[in-house]
Amino acid sequence: MHNIILIGTAHNEKGQCNSDELFKIIKFINPDVIFDEIPFSNFNEYYVTKTQRSLESDAINQYLKNHDVKILPVDIDISQESSIYKNEISNIFYPIFKNEDFIKLDNEKDELMIKEGFRYLNSNEFLDFLEKKMVLEKQILESEPDKDRLLSIYKLFQITEHDKRENAMLQNIYKYSIENRYKQAVFLIGSEHRKSIIPKIAGYEKQSTIKLNWTMYVGK
Repeated sequence: MHNIILIGTAHNEKGQCNSDELFKIIKFINPDVIFDEIPFSNFNEYYVTKTQRSLESDAINQYLKNHDVKILPVDIDISQESSIYKNEISNIFYPIFKNEDFIKLDNEKDELMIKEGFRYLNSNEFLDFLEKKMVLEKQILESEPDKDRLLSIYKLFQITEHDKRENAMLQNIYKYSIENRYKQAVFLIGSEHRKSIIPKIAGYEKQSTIKLNWTMYVGK
């Protein structure tokens, strides 16, 4: 009981990283629960009225046509918190996105996503990319005249966009798992969270009263 496969995804389609391929993965796993990286407040938009779409929701809605599965939104809405430093975020990423080394690194990532899809997003190679990306981002900000302010905002961005959300998602998954029985689940989360959420899972496994059988999807 309580088997969960974590699958790193992308919210927008690129080449082999598309909703049809994700649907095939989900269909093969045949989960009875899907934990989705959206806030509860957005559930209706993706799965009832379908006025919003993502790569993940397209794959899940395709799976729902012929399968009885519980969809659990596990993310939190941080839009109000993000709005506080929204303008500052653009100041952080402007020098990053125009940097030639960053552009080259990001293009290499996109090429592999297009060619290899979810295999790449769930590989150690992608974890290496995330490490290189973070190191390069900090190096770029370090070279800016107002580096102290930018690095401070960058840290706040990481805490809000990653740590706070990832902890909330895991708390929601563990809470549901304590209160409900299921045989097989998948947890769909943006692949850029994989590097930081995997060690968090190990921490939750040590602390939680319930032990979940986590597996990291590795693709083919």
